[in-house]
Amino acid sequence: MPETISDRTVVLLNASVAQATKEGVAEERDQTHSAFEQKSAGDLVASMPDRGIQRVADGASHAITASESQAEVRGQSDPHPPDDRQPSMLKNIQIGTLDSRQIPITYIYAAQADEYVIYHAGEVMVHFADDQARMQAQKKAISPLSSARAEVNLLSQGLPCSKVFNQQLAYALQLALDGDLDGAKVTIAAARAAVLAKRAARGRFQYLKWSYGAAVALIGLLFTASWFYPFQEISSDLWLAATAGVVGAAFSIALAIRARTVALDTDLLDNVTDGTLRLIIGVISAGILLLLFKCGIVPSLKIGDADFKATALTWQMVLVIGFLGGFLERLVPDLLEKRNSQSNGGNGTGEAAVR
Repeated sequence: MPETISDRTVVLLNASVAQATKEGVAEERDQTHSAFEQKSAGDLVASMPDRGIQRVADGASHAITASESQAEVRGQSDPHPPDDRQPSMLKNIQIGTLDSRQIPITYIYAAQADEYVIYHAGEVMVHFADDQARMQAQKKAISPLSSARAEVNLLSQGLPCSKVFNQQLAYALQLALDGDLDGAKVTIAAARAAVLAKRAARGRFQYLKWSYGAAVALIGLLFTASWFYPFQEISSDLWLAATAGVVGAAFSIALAIRARTVALDTDLLDNVTDGTLRLIIGVISAGILLLLFKCGIVPSLKIGDADFKATALTWQMVLVIGFLGGFLERLVPDLLEKRNSQSNGGNGTGEAAVR
């Protein structure tokens, strides 16, 4: 079988080559008596790949290389140069076309003939006038809005109500381009405040969701630890107090979430870290508070009419002590501070009465 000719092979057919080919074919027919007897030289040429394009004229052969053929194919499949696909004129900004960043245009907010087009292509964008002098003046007009514009564009990404913020931003840009810079600043400030409030609300929900998920995980770990390493005396059960501390910390988070400053939902790591750390502090505070009672450092704790003494702790009291340790972040530090002040002859204050 003849070998397949590669893309860049140049085949020259002249008289001497044709004669040598005929002699080779005849010799091979005599030796093998194969089916090649019935194949003519024309069939052999027809079996060659189409990419080897040959032209024969006046007894001379001229070959066209594969690279030239590929260039012709590219010229036929892509008749327009790349620059023709980029809308560089105002009239080319239409829904469904690509902007100068090669992003599809999905919506047009405002269009002023021969002046500007405000459209949406991934974010709110402006196509300025074709005239260079006019373009520079328009860029200068909206430059005071650049910071707020970038913030609104970034924070509105992925929000269900992002269309509202995009409309506000587009209107602010239109006001600035039309010469009303003060109105543009008021409008974009309102859009910025609204999108920040929305992100903050989502951030609080994110904070609660991950904090409560971490609380469930911590409670599961504490129950597992109490199963393998139980305490004999209920008054010394650190696992019970720590579990109550997790519940107290979670309750404290729920009560203070509206007034608490949390990160936006775009900063997941910060919200997860803050919520988990608050729960861990509750666990540690609950355990330390119980140890302070058992060691006699805090011999008595009075809450309302109830008087907690280290010598008569029940499991209910252990739960209450643990809950207080988790709920009141400053309880343990304040107790230690007050105790230290009394030891030095001073007066201290705390969130609970200690005697």
